[in-house]
Amino acid sequence: MADVGAAVRKLLEQRNLFLKTEHDGPEKIVYVCVDDGEPGGYPVGHAIGTAGGVWLAYARVPQGTYFDSAQVAVGLPTCDAAVRAVLDHARYADYLRAVERSPGRATKTYTAVVDPGHAEWLAKLEEPRGITRLSDDKVRFTESAVAYLRNPPPPLSLFVEVQGDQLILDFTTYKLTRDR
Repeated sequence: MADVGAAVRKLLEQRNLFLKTEHDGPEKIVYVCVDDGEPGGYPVGHAIGTAGGVWLAYARVPQGTYFDSAQVAVGLPTCDAAVRAVLDHARYADYLRAVERSPGRATKTYTAVVDPGHAEWLAKLEEPRGITRLSDDKVRFTESAVAYLRNPPPPLSLFVEVQGDQLILDFTTYKLTRDR
């Protein structure tokens, strides 16, 4: 595996991502890929280590109505910092939704019991798709919605984050339970 610390390895695992490394002459390229069941995965970003020891980071980001790879950081001192920059910027919930809908693949869902105000707010979000309010205080999330909320783009009107099996809304922590 590439030279990344335990915190980055944990983020990769939580987000169902992995690293692939290749060398292109004096440059080292580390791809950040979604584990989509295919042997090579689906790349959502990459870091390039230059011969001078400096790292560059590129991530899959929205470009209007489509996604493209864009440089998100320059001059980083380590591979760990470059992969973290990719993780801070890469967007791939749309790809996970497509994978979920693939024939023969069961969709994973999660539920959380939350404050009724939070349930209402979550149900009204336009992005990510895949959030359903089941009752006043129970919400269901698809795997792609959870992936999106692990690294949501700013600005959302509430602080929101997913860490491991916990959903954090405005610094209130709720348990995410996997349904299937």
